[in-house]
Amino acid sequence: MKNAWKWIVPILCLTLLLAACGAEPAAEPAAEPTAEPTAEPTEAPAAETLPPETPEPVDLMTQGVAVTIGSREYSPAEVNYLYTTQFNQVANGYYGSLFGLDASLGAQGLGELAYTGPEQEGKEYATWRDYFLDSSYLYLAQTQHLLDYAAEKGIELSEEEIAQADEDLASIESYAAAYGFESLDDFMLTFFGEGVTMEVLRTMELENALAGKAYYAFQDDMSFSDEELEEEYALLSGDYDSFSFAVYTVRARAGEDGSVSAEARAEAAAEADAIVASYQDASDVEDLCERLNGYLEEEYGEEAGLSENVAGRYLGDPYGLWLKDEARQPGDIVRLEDGDDSSVVLFLGRESGNYPTVNIRHILIMAEQGEDGGWSDEALAAASAEAERILAEWEAGERTEESFAALAQQYSQDPGSSENGGLYENVYKGQMVKEFNDFCFAEGRQPGDTGIVYGSNGGYAGYHVMFYSGEGERYGAAIARQSLMEKRLSEWMNELPEIVPGPDEGLIDPVSAD
Repeated sequence: MKNAWKWIVPILCLTLLLAACGAEPAAEPAAEPTAEPTAEPTEAPAAETLPPETPEPVDLMTQGVAVTIGSREYSPAEVNYLYTTQFNQVANGYYGSLFGLDASLGAQGLGELAYTGPEQEGKEYATWRDYFLDSSYLYLAQTQHLLDYAAEKGIELSEEEIAQADEDLASIESYAAAYGFESLDDFMLTFFGEGVTMEVLRTMELENALAGKAYYAFQDDMSFSDEELEEEYALLSGDYDSFSFAVYTVRARAGEDGSVSAEARAEAAAEADAIVASYQDASDVEDLCERLNGYLEEEYGEEAGLSENVAGRYLGDPYGLWLKDEARQPGDIVRLEDGDDSSVVLFLGRESGNYPTVNIRHILIMAEQGEDGGWSDEALAAASAEAERILAEWEAGERTEESFAALAQQYSQDPGSSENGGLYENVYKGQMVKEFNDFCFAEGRQPGDTGIVYGSNGGYAGYHVMFYSGEGERYGAAIARQSLMEKRLSEWMNELPEIVPGPDEGLIDPVSAD
């Protein structure tokens, strides 16, 4: 009965209008007379006049209409929930300080703050309030689009998912106390906005959860042919192939006033050309880096900087376009202008990103960390010994992938894979620590291969007992699929229902909120 008040008000107005015009209710029919009345009828007493019923007060914050999106009417409180939570996210992050958002007044007063954020295509915002209100409407439109898809496909939240959401909501009171708020109402106002009740919050959270479930369902339903994947990767290969190269930069000397003259730039270019010429003259030296460094070491006592296996997406100007040219061959060299300076770039090689990923199982045994945050030789030796013992236990048993998975469930200290038998699927190059990666992609690796490798990443140090399960899908296919999915999702998510601000939009006014 969320919108019952919309019908109560017109009925009450009609009753009052009739009374003002002197209209009287129709008389009831007279009672049927008896055959032989024994006395003159007495005048009936006047009917008692009852006061008109007072309608229950209407909470416009929760029952008004701030915006209609598709078939769903959102109340001011529901929009405030999005408005305030988005403000809190931006204000407490890097974005807010970067673009001059004064968050000192909280979500209140944003209608008086001129918008200083980045330009948005097709949008113009006079104030920060305009920006957050528009962002809220867009978010709600995307949510409603997903909810419509959920309804079409019969997607619903399970009892367990609803119970989890209720459990999360039940912890709000403890959060309020932890943040030092005197009451839950104060906490709700600060973090979720004016008019937001627990009922409103629950509705929004459950809709968000269902929208997320619909999003992943749409994503899972997408499929692409091998031809589509190959075509897409061809457009991306320059970004996901890896490149090895060497660079030496000749700096242009600045004058006393700090500026770099045209003559200084020309001198730097001439010196870079001399380096290129020296490299080409030393063509009898087979090692490419040695050929380049011969002149550099003789003239400057320096070597060119070496970069190996750099993903193409990280190659910017001025090297990227030259290195990613399909015609490029190992040994190619060029001088490129690099601002005022000149850089000599030597191409060493390119490796396709369209390689088979691997499926790997492992058992992680971590060394005990000391009070100083490090790992002693004794702790590392103990972890190594335990890894050797576990591998020996596997070798003494059935020596199958299933038996290795059982040991991973029993011993592994990796929370990300232990319950799954230590399995990581479709591991790509560089995803894991170096030693782990080197084992996975060693030349000639065969299913069933085992070994023990050291690993550390600053948060742990220890040993991995490894079991090579086999090849996964090609990395290029995975990259192409992700790219196509993002394009299709973007197109689909732009097919938004109509956004119609409601008659009570003005109720959303953080400027005047207390």
